[in-house]
Amino acid sequence: MENERKVNVPVVKCFVREVLGCTCSDEVFKQVKVKAGSSAVKSCSTDYEINVGGRLLIVLSSEPVEGFSPARLEKVMAEGRSARDAGHFNRFRFIVQADNAREAEKKLSQLFEGLGAKDEKTHLHVIGKEDVPDFFGSGGQ
Repeated sequence: MENERKVNVPVVKCFVREVLGCTCSDEVFKQVKVKAGSSAVKSCSTDYEINVGGRLLIVLSSEPVEGFSPARLEKVMAEGRSARDAGHFNRFRFIVQADNAREAEKKLSQLFEGLGAKDEKTHLHVIGKEDVPDFFGSGGQ
């Protein structure tokens, strides 16, 4: 059996609600899985994949923003959407961590708006690297 680290669910819950702005019910946080990398998104490097209650699929990447062309972001979102649908999740959220989140968000949001692989249940977030907590730690953000 794989030796897994214990997920700090309150830290994940705080991240999902306060950083991402999700209004997931408390019920979904009864089952939270966080793993390094991602089986959902393969077309860019990923740091974490988070499954919140089998309803919300989150993939975090610290890939440099400059590496996301329209075609590449399209592929990432298509992979996430396919994984969302195959896993019967309600939502897919792709998060890019950036040193200069404001500038990065402007660039990626413009690209995201032109994508065909997005729908009302796929979301893009750009956040500061400092906003990503230790999902396995004992403290808060």
